[in-house]
Amino acid sequence: MGRYDTSIARYEDAKTVLAGGVSSNFRYHPLPVPLSIERGEGPYLWDADGNRYIDYVLGNGPAFLGHNPKPVLDAVRASLEVGQAFTTVHQAEIELAHRLVELIPCAELVRFDVSGTQVDQIAMRLARAHTGRTKVIKFEGHYHGWADNIFASVAPAINEAGPHNNPQVLTQSTGQPDNIRENLVVQPFNDIQVLSDTIASQGSEIASIVLEPMACNSGVIPPEPGYLQAMRKLCDDNGIVLIFDEVITGFRLALGGAQERFGVTPDVAVFAKAVAAGFPMAVVAGKRDIMEGVLSGVVHGGTYNGITSSVAACRASVEMLAADGGAIYDKVEKDGQTLMDGLKEIASRRAIPLHTQGLGQIFSTVFTENPPLLSYRDYKATDEPMRLKFIQGMQDRGVRVTARGTWFVPAVLCDEDLTFTLEAADAAAGEI
Repeated sequence: MGRYDTSIARYEDAKTVLAGGVSSNFRYHPLPVPLSIERGEGPYLWDADGNRYIDYVLGNGPAFLGHNPKPVLDAVRASLEVGQAFTTVHQAEIELAHRLVELIPCAELVRFDVSGTQVDQIAMRLARAHTGRTKVIKFEGHYHGWADNIFASVAPAINEAGPHNNPQVLTQSTGQPDNIRENLVVQPFNDIQVLSDTIASQGSEIASIVLEPMACNSGVIPPEPGYLQAMRKLCDDNGIVLIFDEVITGFRLALGGAQERFGVTPDVAVFAKAVAAGFPMAVVAGKRDIMEGVLSGVVHGGTYNGITSSVAACRASVEMLAADGGAIYDKVEKDGQTLMDGLKEIASRRAIPLHTQGLGQIFSTVFTENPPLLSYRDYKATDEPMRLKFIQGMQDRGVRVTARGTWFVPAVLCDEDLTFTLEAADAAAGEI
């Protein structure tokens, strides 16, 4: 029997009843197919063929605390006894909101939702209502959900992307209307001069700037020193709402997210993924005068917003992360740095252009002769076939990494896991 025979057979079966064989386009995985996973525990997954993996995908980020963290499951089980959807407010929801306002620097008020795509939508709607403007600036390679009005220039082909200082607004899906371009302005990440020039010419039309404060969807690219600070000043000077999309960075880089880590406070921020250990929970947080737009015409809805199980999961997750003064972050930072250092040593010894960059909690591996990556176009210029071969080689040896080369480091690794991971990476590099 082959290593993936059952996963392959199940995928063929899935395609007969699930459109495309998966329930999200972002679950397509050509190595060789989307794995059929049977169960998870801690940092490990087991597939239907009995293969165990150390998991650096973590559901694309949510399972920061590992799979099935007991305190979270205990809290959720308790919530099941009291009911789920009340279509009103409940005490646990209020208590969680108080806790998040304490922890998130920009949070004077919060609202709950169920997905990153949804909270990005309400954040932009609030910004437009607050400013009376319609245009939004986004950045190449940054992802803010799959809704029509913002799903653009996430992974554009370089030959279609236009000049560096004036990127084209490129839709990412068939079925999107062309007129979304009228209210979007695309910019290169980490180039404050281009952004300054754009705002100088269009600032009176710009409602908001929305960005991943660290570009986790295209190479895990941190902001250049002073970049976010300069962006904050441009927004202040021009009445623009600054929105941090912390769907990935929130509660992963620090309890207060990237805004705490980098010392720049946005007007509004959105969170999901690591906020609730895999349960459907998202948060929009921001300044009171912007958030109170929901009292004066801004509509935000959702049947499942604030259901008791997700609130319980979020509160338990936050308390696990906050325990012992946030000691878990020191552990993850150390583990991730050990992995990055080991991967750099492998690259040097093997004389291959394997480049590693990011932070301990999340980093990327790409193949490039021109490190570091500063923008999406740098990431797009890396050797994708070599990256996929490397990732396939690790998967074949029991280490699972995202196809785009992003490593989500779980908070529950042990020293043996680190050793196993680097041995698998070394062997995979040897094949290259």
